[in-house]
Amino acid sequence: MNLKRVAAAGALLLLASCSTLTEATTQKPYAPSDGIRVHLDSDVVFENLMVVSDGSGEGVLYGLVNNRADQDQVASIVADEFEASFNVEAGSHVNFSSEEVAENDELILIEGDFQPGTNVSATIEAGGVETTSSIPVISACTSGYQESLPFTPDCD
Repeated sequence: MNLKRVAAAGALLLLASCSTLTEATTQKPYAPSDGIRVHLDSDVVFENLMVVSDGSGEGVLYGLVNNRADQDQVASIVADEFEASFNVEAGSHVNFSSEEVAENDELILIEGDFQPGTNVSATIEAGGVETTSSIPVISACTSGYQESLPFTPDCD
């Protein structure tokens, strides 16, 4: 047998084994965003949860809560600096940071010493299940957030 063919077959076999030994990351749920994803159970999930602030003492709570259950749920986020509660209909979601919410001045404004790059510890609860999570604080000066804020961030 030709040495080149043996080497090529060996390389192909090696590459094929890489995919069988390594778990595909696309099969794992993850948050492809600036915020975090919090699973409370199989039916209630917070998505893209974050605080957007310029460090001046105020911020906006961003994210959505998705209710995959066949019954309505009340979901809440409680931190030292703020508290928010959401009534989420069965099979629906509440987006508390959409463009529509921002246009209607219904964003969740919060006050506290939020410094970009830090985290806010919060208890997140729905359907009798609760967990403590670290919600990231994202700079209000980041492109894409400045335009939707109800305050002018200090980006100097």
